[in-house]
Amino acid sequence: MTEPNQIPFVDAYIDESSQTAHRYLVLGAIVLPAQNTAEFSELFIKTRYPELNANSEMKWVKVSKGKISSYLRAVDLFFEKQYSTAPHFHSLVVDTSKINNRRYNQGDREIGFSKEIYHLSMKIGRLYRGPFHIYPDHRLTKQTPDKVRNILNFGAKKRGDKRDWPFRRMQFRHSDQTPMIQLADIFIGAIAYRVNGHHLAKDASPAKIELSRYVLEKAGIPDPTIDTSIRGKFTIWHRKLN
Repeated sequence: MTEPNQIPFVDAYIDESSQTAHRYLVLGAIVLPAQNTAEFSELFIKTRYPELNANSEMKWVKVSKGKISSYLRAVDLFFEKQYSTAPHFHSLVVDTSKINNRRYNQGDREIGFSKEIYHLSMKIGRLYRGPFHIYPDHRLTKQTPDKVRNILNFGAKKRGDKRDWPFRRMQFRHSDQTPMIQLADIFIGAIAYRVNGHHLAKDASPAKIELSRYVLEKAGIPDPTIDTSIRGKFTIWHRKLN
């Protein structure tokens, strides 16, 4: 229960699929009240037993036949009814074939990527009261988290947001030490596997096919190439590029 004089912060943990190897880039965020993060992270870690140990990093690229049971349990945990008001997942899909970094991003791919983090964060800002702590997966970039945070706050103000600096913190986090980034990675992997057509390849991983199908089925999404509703437990947004 939040005390009247306390600010109910919201945490958002952001991860992304491959930026260069495939046509569709997928970014995803696990969003939950900051006061619930530690408890839910602990429950998430417990889902990996006995196939994995507590220190194992759960990632889409590590999904295999021998480990899939732990991944399915993690998905079940996210969708359990008693947690329906805690963790949400929001994703953004970008057709990289339509990105023109030379024209719009000063020829810098990192600027373009930071813009996608901006758009996903702004969506989160519109859906929740905040204020927000944004934690993207760690990467090497000249676009510092503080700079992106300031751009988010100025962007929110420009759009008429009356909140006082809704984006309070943006810090990179290492995925191997951050369970909620690992969960985001599983979900964006499931989406990217389908929208990029990897499930149709002759050498497609049966375990990844099963996990992708399971995630989307639990989310009630028959076709991930189509936008879901803006709000919800699990959403997909295909951002339209000019």
